[in-house]
Amino acid sequence: MPTRSTTPDATAATLAASLLLVSACASANPPGRDNAARPVLTPITPCATLTGLVLPVSAIDLPTSGATITSATLVAATPEIVGTSAVTHAVPEHCSILGSIHPVDPAAPPINFQVNVPTQWNQKTIQVGGGGLNGSIPRNLAVVASSGSPISAAFPPDAEYPISRGYAMFGGDSGHQDPSNNATWALNAEAWQNFGHAALKKTHDAAFAVIRTLYGKKPKLSYFMGQSQGGREAMEVAQRYPKDYDGVVATAPLIGYTAHVVHKTLLATVQTGAGWIAPAKYGAVAAEVMRQCDALDGLSDGVISNYPGCAARFDPLKVAQPFAAIRCAGGADTGNTCVSDAQIATLNQMHAPTSFGYPLANGWTTFPGYGVGREAFSGWLTIAPQPSPATQPALGQPGATLNYGILKDPSFNLVHFDVATFANQVQAASAVIDSTNPDLSAFFAHGGRLIIKTQSSDYSSNPHTVMKYYDALVSKFGQAKVDRHVRLYVLANGDHGGSGQSTTTGEALPQFVDLVTMSTDWVENGATPPDAPELSAKLRLPPYTTLATRPLCRYPLFPRYAGGDVKLAGSFRCSVD
Repeated sequence: MPTRSTTPDATAATLAASLLLVSACASANPPGRDNAARPVLTPITPCATLTGLVLPVSAIDLPTSGATITSATLVAATPEIVGTSAVTHAVPEHCSILGSIHPVDPAAPPINFQVNVPTQWNQKTIQVGGGGLNGSIPRNLAVVASSGSPISAAFPPDAEYPISRGYAMFGGDSGHQDPSNNATWALNAEAWQNFGHAALKKTHDAAFAVIRTLYGKKPKLSYFMGQSQGGREAMEVAQRYPKDYDGVVATAPLIGYTAHVVHKTLLATVQTGAGWIAPAKYGAVAAEVMRQCDALDGLSDGVISNYPGCAARFDPLKVAQPFAAIRCAGGADTGNTCVSDAQIATLNQMHAPTSFGYPLANGWTTFPGYGVGREAFSGWLTIAPQPSPATQPALGQPGATLNYGILKDPSFNLVHFDVATFANQVQAASAVIDSTNPDLSAFFAHGGRLIIKTQSSDYSSNPHTVMKYYDALVSKFGQAKVDRHVRLYVLANGDHGGSGQSTTTGEALPQFVDLVTMSTDWVENGATPPDAPELSAKLRLPPYTTLATRPLCRYPLFPRYAGGDVKLAGSFRCSVD
């Protein structure tokens, strides 16, 4: 059974100089591991005969009571459909298989899963992560939406679906059947462990067993791709089950998930009183951020591309009074064009690191502060109306996770939550659900390739935790080895879903990038991903006209305007200052 080591994280020095060298002189591409002559397979067993198939306990490495295939249906190929606002691309004939993995504890929910295998199978698989608190099978196991997709929130509208390229697609509900923010299932120890990581391995093993029954061979190459919670899961499998995956794509990953929900709780509780920032004040906060940061990237366009420089200006540990220019006279709340001292304290709570005073999993003791850049848009503080001190703060997913998963006390009023008091519970949860282990030795030795993409203005998944994790990788392995196996890209001023827009013009930012192909090309053809792949903004209908492009820079670089047409990626350079 795979084990997880606990290596304390290290504070890494800036990577700017080394990455500039890497950009100029990349290491040689490793040979691809795919065999171009490998035949495409057709089933040796009719799809429908899999219904009722029982998988023994031995088919799954982690403890279960076996699994059952509840249905298997041969789905006919469908042609491309051009809708009024988007295109549903052609999908090949495939066997759609539904199954249930039975728990050891009779009180625990089962793990429901689905496998979609094209009749003409290329002997490769992609496991898709979930979203939110999971509770349902991922929707994109055949058709991949170009917005909100667990594979990639920025999946290009003109890109072919992976299943159409021959990949078998599968995913599960992580071991509970409730897609809402109600986490009552987390009171069960097996269900909580499944949500944390175990269901990923169990689903992988069950899917492989089904595919082997259908085709007579196990997959030759295996991928995992996920967004948000699915991004955390992508990081989990690289850390906990490294030999099972050749390529992993994690977008907006919720690593440090325990600290994330604790921070959201603390941010909510300080707003039950005078620290609440009403939506009517967002414009004033946004204007001040833009005043200080818009031009830091060489272009005043309502887009904050220099995310490191801007975040530093609003870190209260680096700047004594970041919001002094919009402080209300006397510090009291005197209107929507300024912020009071209590509201400034809330802003500082958001942008300063949170110290736990004790180690979480893998030695992490702090949760980094959030960045800036989308204060003018909804989904910033996400606390409206004002939470009441007499009731639970309106926290949704973070609150449910804290009450049911971490504290195991549904009735506890989170207004009274204290980091020190609940140290034992926080540490126990962190060991289960925090994908922060920088020891990727086994994944690297296996030849694994990891692509991570985060957004600098993401307030639902803190990008600074991802940057901190990457720094720890470099500190442990050195830049050269990390470069052979990992890419971290940062979408400047992007939100959690991977999109963004100008504060001044409302124009959408370039966001589309085919991370699926980047990952498979790296693993199968030895094509090292570029240091600055091109992002595009394009229409969602044929001929998919490109409206603008920009570079997607590797961390810690950002796109600096160098002159020329602002709608062309060639007018920008990935820079450190």
